Amino acid sequence: MVVDEDLKKRAQHIKDLLLQDRLREALELIKTQMAGVSDWSVLSRYEDIESSYSFMLQYFSQGSPDEHRTEVYRQLIRRALLLNDDVLQARLQPESMLLYYQHLRSRLARTENIEGIRLSLESFVEISDTTAHERTLGLLFDLIWTNGQWSSEDSASILELIDSPLVMEDDSLLVISAVTLSLMERFDPLKCLFLCQAAENLSMAVSIRALTGLAVTLGSYKDLLPYFPEIKNRITLLLDTPGIKERMLKVQMAMLLCRETKEIDRRMREEFIPTMLRNPKLGDLMREELEREDVSPDWKEWIEKPEVKDKLMQMTELQMEGADVYMSTFSHLKNYPFFREIHNWFRVFSLDQPDVINSLGETFSKSTVAKSMLSSGMFCNSDKYSFALTFSQIPQEQRDMIMGQVDGEFQEEVQEIRSGNLPADAKENFAARQYTQDLYRFFNLFSRRHEFRNPFDDNLNLLIDNPLSPLLQTEDSEQAIAAWLLGKGYYDEAVSAYRLMESTAHPYSTDYRFYQQMGYALQRTQCYKEALEAYRRSDILQSDNNWTLRHSAQCLRILGQPVEALNLLLQAEKNSSDNLSLQIQIGDCLVDLKRYDEALTRFFKVDYLKPDYPKAWRAIGWCAFLAGRTDKSIEYYDKLLKTKPTGNDCLNAGHAYFVDGNIQHAVSLYRQSRKVLGLEQFESEFEKDRPILIEKGISEQDIPLLLDLL
Repeated sequence: MVVDEDLKKRAQHIKDLLLQDRLREALELIKTQMAGVSDWSVLSRYEDIESSYSFMLQYFSQGSPDEHRTEVYRQLIRRALLLNDDVLQARLQPESMLLYYQHLRSRLARTENIEGIRLSLESFVEISDTTAHERTLGLLFDLIWTNGQWSSEDSASILELIDSPLVMEDDSLLVISAVTLSLMERFDPLKCLFLCQAAENLSMAVSIRALTGLAVTLGSYKDLLPYFPEIKNRITLLLDTPGIKERMLKVQMAMLLCRETKEIDRRMREEFIPTMLRNPKLGDLMREELEREDVSPDWKEWIEKPEVKDKLMQMTELQMEGADVYMSTFSHLKNYPFFREIHNWFRVFSLDQPDVINSLGETFSKSTVAKSMLSSGMFCNSDKYSFALTFSQIPQEQRDMIMGQVDGEFQEEVQEIRSGNLPADAKENFAARQYTQDLYRFFNLFSRRHEFRNPFDDNLNLLIDNPLSPLLQTEDSEQAIAAWLLGKGYYDEAVSAYRLMESTAHPYSTDYRFYQQMGYALQRTQCYKEALEAYRRSDILQSDNNWTLRHSAQCLRILGQPVEALNLLLQAEKNSSDNLSLQIQIGDCLVDLKRYDEALTRFFKVDYLKPDYPKAWRAIGWCAFLAGRTDKSIEYYDKLLKTKPTGNDCLNAGHAYFVDGNIQHAVSLYRQSRKVLGLEQFESEFEKDRPILIEKGISEQDIPLLLDLL
């Protein structure tokens, strides 16, 4: 493996030289890299490139004019880039233990070709010999995946295969995945063009899968694409394909949703599941619920608990937005022999698959219950296989219970699918989400996943600076992506999306909410001046909007302009005098201006109107401390400390007790603060407050003594 990595690093260095137009150096290194390569076609191509470049240099040295010199040079770079990949493959092919090269050596030892496999697949229109069909699919996947550099004949024969009306759609979908995985292994312009062609396929599922393949591959090759303009031109042609931009948006949204999967997985393991299991009688309650139609009072009481209800609502919301909530459930069910075969990770779920039949039983696999699972859009294909393969290990009684639940849960959805009432838009969303989740599981759970570049480690925001960006630069797509990025807290990317919309005069940019959203994204990225400008534009489109006024005031406070901030807040107060949060915000501005008595009046009003409001207690505690009313400050900090205090709450309460002369309690609170904030942040926050402590009568010499007590 060390040799493999060394060869790959050299190939990457050669590629870098070529992209810097240092062709002579690159060719010399390619020649060194070719040591031991016996492939005549590789050696011949090197000699051809080297000879052509030598002639070019000779003509150039003689001052001979050549209007095609620049284009010829670019063609030489292009050919050298492809040769570099072929040389690397030729070096690794004989002995590398990487899975790709193991399959490559196995494939080269066989005699199958695409034409023969196509004829075999066309004979499987009605599956009778499932074992032979399985073997053929495995051969096909290997043949495509390990075919390094396509010829035009290769491309044509594989296009003929997926276009054949006699080849089952599920088999064509596996072909698209094989091409995608092959393209991830190494760049191939013909495979890129093939996926563009497949994106126009009449089959919605083939089109979605091809677009997804382009999405996970092209971004990593964008530095090469200037040397292969035919790819950009082909993508441009896609713009004229009906429905392709809408499908591209669905693929993009499915990819963006995968950003949340790790966090959802963590929350499922650390929050949702522990909350569900917190009731010791959960198992009994579930059994009771299955045995009778009426709701158990104990079960209902448990469900209504705030923490349980909140978690269930969160889970429902995640499912509604299409988030991948089943990763944690099925991640431990990928160790079956079925998943050791790489092509099975990309299979569409089928009840005719031999492993599924062996697990479920032929009769049961044809049941309505099993078909419910097949038809459901809730699970991706990979998880459906996990579900089915697990069945053989479950006792019959529990199997019946689970399938009874499954049948009930999916019955309405299945009826809708069978009736043909499911909108085409929903079908496309299902297809994009399911396939993206299948890919996510392969690149994160496959036993040899570390041998593959994980596309989900990349940004996968295709809207800006991506070869596929033109397919997403439509009014609907831009607005949908910007809104999602903003809502999920990807503020830097949201700013870029809103800037793009602004630069192209997007219709939404004439709406006051557009500049509110842009301003908020800028504010969250600490671009306060730019945020203020966006809020100003929003105010022009709709004046006296309280949300705009309040967020403008927040920026002004941070920029050290409390007077201007206060004026905006007082303007907002005219429209919403009973807004307690606004009263707190006005009070904070008054504190900045050292108008402590006025600020306390605001804070006490909030405390009176809304008792048990920690935000008001926090404001009173700090303002009273600054105003020299230490006793009142301690009173409110004591109330605050009985709730869920922050690290800064403990720090500020410690200040109050320090000034009051209660050193021991101050030390205790400072220790709590340090534990929550961490040493570095605690020391930073304490230093900011040092001048205030001295102003309140603390001797400068006492401060280091107190800190040493910590």
